[in-house]
Amino acid sequence: MVVYLPRSAWGARAPSSGPGQLVASRVLGTVIHWPGTGTTRPIHTRAAVASALRGWQAYHMDSRGWSDIAYQVAVDQAGRAWTLRGLRTQSGANGNTDLNRKYGAILLVLVTGEQPTSAMKATVRGVVADFRRFYPRGLAIRPHSAVRPDGTDCPGPAARAALARGDFTPNSSPEDEMTPAQMQELKNFIEARTQAYAVWLKRQMAPEVERIVQRYTLGMQEWERQTDAADAARAAAAVWATEPPRPGQEPTEPTDPVDPADPTEPTEPPDPNEPTENGPTDPNGPTEPTGPGGPTDPVDLDDLPPFPPLPEDPTDQTDPAPSEPSEQAEPAEPTEPSEPSEQSEPSETGDHAIPGEPGEAGDNAIPSEPAEAKPGN
Repeated sequence: MVVYLPRSAWGARAPSSGPGQLVASRVLGTVIHWPGTGTTRPIHTRAAVASALRGWQAYHMDSRGWSDIAYQVAVDQAGRAWTLRGLRTQSGANGNTDLNRKYGAILLVLVTGEQPTSAMKATVRGVVADFRRFYPRGLAIRPHSAVRPDGTDCPGPAARAALARGDFTPNSSPEDEMTPAQMQELKNFIEARTQAYAVWLKRQMAPEVERIVQRYTLGMQEWERQTDAADAARAAAAVWATEPPRPGQEPTEPTDPVDPADPTEPTEPPDPNEPTENGPTDPNGPTEPTGPGGPTDPVDLDDLPPFPPLPEDPTDQTDPAPSEPSEQAEPAEPTEPSEPSEQSEPSETGDHAIPGEPGEAGDNAIPSEPAEAKPGN
């Protein structure tokens, strides 16, 4: 988008009654001009351009008798666009009334031997684009020498070469519709906004970045701690595995130091009330004898002989514990005595009997044989 300096910027005089505005249906395009002063002194500063515009306006109005300066818009080497008659007002610079009705007029502030700058080219493209918006059929861009019937050197060899290259032809790029000053302003705006966004983003992200760094640091420290512990455990296991066994100690396989499975890990004692394969365990009962290789085979109590009856102790005033009656010896078969005699009774344990030791089975006593009946004297 082109920014046009107003007429007041260069001190323009008020125009006299003029030809009026262009008609869109008759417009064919734009014609490029230059002042053709014949001097090589550049006109670059804003003050110099304004002074030159006032001089050309005076020449056209005072010497030629025209209503105003002949051109619609002027573009200098700095890329500034100056409003002269304006794009909607018919120009008086193309050669005759018919050409002025069909074409607009853009003045390039160039001197003899000077090449158009990139800033001038960019602004001219923007002015031509604006002209086409007002007059959609006015697509042509021609040098003054191509339309003037009497012929002319305008706009000079440098401008004609630029026209031939298409340097003044606008395209679809928005960049071509901006002057260098506008492009620089946009660039500064983008840079300022980018820097402001970077500062804001840094302020917003600083706490989160710090938390991330702290979590990463703690994670690395934990990983190093676990790694060092695992390495130390492996080293200790390697030393223990290579150490010779002590006297009387059987070598065993080393366990994994990282995830040891200790076979000697203590287990919970068995519940005495819990039934086992041999039935419930009596905590007060006798325990099974064990040997070096483990418990012995269980003993069937029915196979053991019964205890013999204990002798009565006259000093023991307590009631004797009931005991099972001992088996009586079978009576001997009586013989036919010549005289009546007493029936023999079962023999008791006499001097010939060997009583069992306390705690041993009574069957170890040798019972006396039944005495034979003797005839009486």
